[in-house]
Amino acid sequence: MKTLERRVVEPRHLFGEGIACYYVDHRRLSDSDSEVVEEVVREHRLIQLTWKDNIGMIYRIINHHNRNDNGTEAGSEELPTTTESLELIDTFKFDTHTGEGWGITFVPHTKEFYVSDGSEYIHVWDVETLVEKRRMAVTLERGDESSSSTVRLKYVNELEFVDFNSKNKCGGDVKDWDIHDVYLEQCQGEGDEYDEQTCSSGNSESTTTTTTATNEECSNDENNHTGFTSTMSILANVWYQDVLIRIDPVTAKVTRVYDLSDIYPYEQRKKDGADCLNGISVTGKESNEEEGLELWVTGKLWPKMYRIRLID
Repeated sequence: MKTLERRVVEPRHLFGEGIACYYVDHRRLSDSDSEVVEEVVREHRLIQLTWKDNIGMIYRIINHHNRNDNGTEAGSEELPTTTESLELIDTFKFDTHTGEGWGITFVPHTKEFYVSDGSEYIHVWDVETLVEKRRMAVTLERGDESSSSTVRLKYVNELEFVDFNSKNKCGGDVKDWDIHDVYLEQCQGEGDEYDEQTCSSGNSESTTTTTTATNEECSNDENNHTGFTSTMSILANVWYQDVLIRIDPVTAKVTRVYDLSDIYPYEQRKKDGADCLNGISVTGKESNEEEGLELWVTGKLWPKMYRIRLID
C-alpha cells in the first residue's frame, strides 16, 4: 500500500472519523460539430465526519495528468502518469441521535449517505443537500421459533455499502450470535415508550415521551427507497465485537452475522497493544456466488489490513 497524500484535518483539535468516497454529476452544455449538446461530467469526492464536533468536510479528488519522461503530454501514444490530490471545497454542520459522527457510506443507487453515530440508529442523508431524510433503528431477532423477539442493536460503528451480486447466504444465523445484553434494547409494545411499528420498521426516532409515529415516519414501502436489489446490503462493525453484520438497507434489519474473531484474535491484539475491529472497505473485485464478496478489514491500531472473502 502506498500513501498518495497525507492531509492534516484543520483545525488540529478535530478528531476525524468516518470517511467515504462518492460522486456528483454535473450537467453542462458543450459544442460538438457545431451542435450544442448536453453532457454529464462526474466529479469524485470524499466526505469526512468528525467524532464530537458536528463538523464534516468535503474534498474534491483532482486528477493531475503529468508529462511522460519523454516530455509528451497525457493522451499521446505513451502511457501518461496520473497523480491525485485533494482539495477541501466545503465544510458543514451535522446532527445525529448521539451528537457524534462514527461511520458513513455512499449508496449510489439512491444518491444517499448512510451515517452511524454509535447508537442503534442509521441516519440517511441526501447526497446533494446533506439533509436527513429518515432515521432507521437497526434491529435483529433473538430467541428461537417458539419464543422470539425483536431488539434494537446499539453501538453500530463503521458502515460499508456492498452488493453481493448473488443470492449467496454466507455468514451465520442472526439468532446464533452470542452478544451481551448491554448491546441490546428491547423493542416495546403498544403503549410503551417506543411504538412497535417504529421499532421493528426502524424508521423514525421517537421522542422520550410516549408517542405514536406518523405513517410517513414508519412507512417501509419499497417505492420510497427505489434502486435496491436483493443482493445489496450495508455491512457494519459493532463497537468491540469481532463480527461484521449485514443490514437490509430498506428495513435496517440484521440479516446475517460474520464471525471474524480468528483473523486477529483478541489475546494477540492485547499483547500487541491493538484495539477493536473497526474498518471495512470493498476491494473493487466483482463478487459472485462461487467466490463470495471480497473486502479489506482492519481495526484501531492494527498493524495490518486483511483481505477476506465472505463465503458459506
